[in-house]
Amino acid sequence: MLTDLVSFVMCLSPVVGLLVWRQVEDRRALEAGVVRADIHAGVMRALGGETFLAIDVRPPLAWRRGRVRLCAPSGYEGLVGAAAPTVFDRLPAHYDVVVHCGVNA
Repeated sequence: MLTDLVSFVMCLSPVVGLLVWRQVEDRRALEAGVVRADIHAGVMRALGGETFLAIDVRPPLAWRRGRVRLCAPSGYEGLVGAAAPTVFDRLPAHYDVVVHCGVNA
């Protein structure tokens, strides 16, 4: 009886572990999406509509802070400067800002 119970738990533990891992990953992705939506809405309001400024958000992990990446093509670097005050006002405490401008943005 005890052997059956132990083997059942041993067989079920990888499945439960994967489900818990996916739940954590989904929660992190949802948090990053909320941060991105908030920053995007503020930037669009500050700049007066859609622009060439791209916003990418990576959620924080246990060993690193989250990242908000702002990208602008060549000739539109001023968009980052115009949007920066809004981005920093809406940036959560555990996120960093990374700016990419120019050809390789």
